[in-house]
Amino acid sequence: MSKTELFDHILHVVAEETELPAGRILSKRRDTETVDARYLLVHFLSDTGFSPSYIAERIGFTERAVQKIQTHFDERLSFQKLLRINFEHITNKLRTTSELPPKALRTNSFCS
Repeated sequence: MSKTELFDHILHVVAEETELPAGRILSKRRDTETVDARYLLVHFLSDTGFSPSYIAERIGFTERAVQKIQTHFDERLSFQKLLRINFEHITNKLRTTSELPPKALRTNSFCS
């Protein structure tokens, strides 16, 4: 699977699970649902091995914004119940995709 296909696959899974259009996830909107979906997208892309600079370029945010999302993901996950539920569902969906490296399938201590 190419980088573009892998990015698109993860974006599709996040969009499907959060019930938000991909365009909204990639937008600059700041409502909770959109921000949570964006955090999930960045998390799974990062864990799959995409660099912050590549993620930033593809989602239209700065590299610093991507690094901030990575840094604050676990904290946000601990406070947002729906984010945790979506995280678990997306993790399970991506587990069935054999092209993803094992690191992308790690579990999170908040979901145990």
